Amino acid sequence: MTRSTFASLVCLALLPVAASALDAWQRTPAELAVLAARAPAALKAPVTVVTDKKVAPPSGDPHDYVSFARYYWPDPTKPDGLPYVSRDGQHNREQVARGDRGRIGDFCETVEQLAAAWHVKRDESAARRAGEWLRAWFVTPATRMNPHLEYAQVRLGHNQNRGNPAGMLDSRGFANVIDALRLLDDSPALTPAEKSAVREWFTTFLQWFTTAKIALEERAAKNNHGSWYFAQAIPIARYVGRDDLARTLVEESKALLTRQIQPDGSQPEEIRRVDGLGYSRFNLEAQALVARHAAGLGIDLWNYTAPNGASLRRALDFLRPYNQTPEKWPHTQNEKLPPGFLDELIAEADAAKPNGA
Repeated sequence: MTRSTFASLVCLALLPVAASALDAWQRTPAELAVLAARAPAALKAPVTVVTDKKVAPPSGDPHDYVSFARYYWPDPTKPDGLPYVSRDGQHNREQVARGDRGRIGDFCETVEQLAAAWHVKRDESAARRAGEWLRAWFVTPATRMNPHLEYAQVRLGHNQNRGNPAGMLDSRGFANVIDALRLLDDSPALTPAEKSAVREWFTTFLQWFTTAKIALEERAAKNNHGSWYFAQAIPIARYVGRDDLARTLVEESKALLTRQIQPDGSQPEEIRRVDGLGYSRFNLEAQALVARHAAGLGIDLWNYTAPNGASLRRALDFLRPYNQTPEKWPHTQNEKLPPGFLDELIAEADAAKPNGA
């Protein structure tokens, strides 16, 4: 795997972090308060890392992140079940539990909650605990994750059991980690040398994320996968001082709207799924995060209209009639959604309206 020169990265990391790198995704005070309220439980959670897994990836290196595609099942017509076959919307939870997907999710959520407790309450114990998680995942040689996703969402029996582009979704919580690092910047969580090491890790990860074949395939995806690629690549780019790259990615995300959203606000790539309403919401969640990151660069995506008439607001308006009665959705939706499942997105869109609108 390609790695940047350590010495140059340390020099970069020791420089004061620019304000533009720290406002990549500003949580609202209300969101931070909710996260901080969860910190007592987060303080008690054991630190889990990629090296805890019982099943090694094809590389044999326990530091390589590995996960398994949740909608893939053994082929009942084959004695060994290989290659696995797709069953959209049917979760193979036992298979997923064999990999690191749960661990990376716990890490991202826990660190953000602990960071919020430091920011809101100046809770030093929460900050120090967040530092333990961050060191374990990015710094400590015995436990750190290798900065790539070459074995994410493996479909057993396919591609020599390597990962596939959809696996880039697994690291979407890294946007939360970036925000946590911003919140912890003035805390006792990490030493200056450890902050340098974390930034080195993300610099190397970003290099892989913007050059690896499976990552580039995800970057070109027309559906929610493309949106989630940008939702994490942009804040990472800003964190490591690459606002130039972040701006390029924001412009690509604007072009993606034309491919994802029709002039009437419908999202054909999401509607065709067996959980079309949920996936339409899932894609807008990613696009809303991109809009937050873009706002830090002075780019307004909530009030942008693509050449074909597509916009985030029209996509939200298309779904709005089903917010309180999701059961009236005229397309397929197997997984039950609660009334008000769009409330947070509606509030965010309203907050982004121009003054007087």
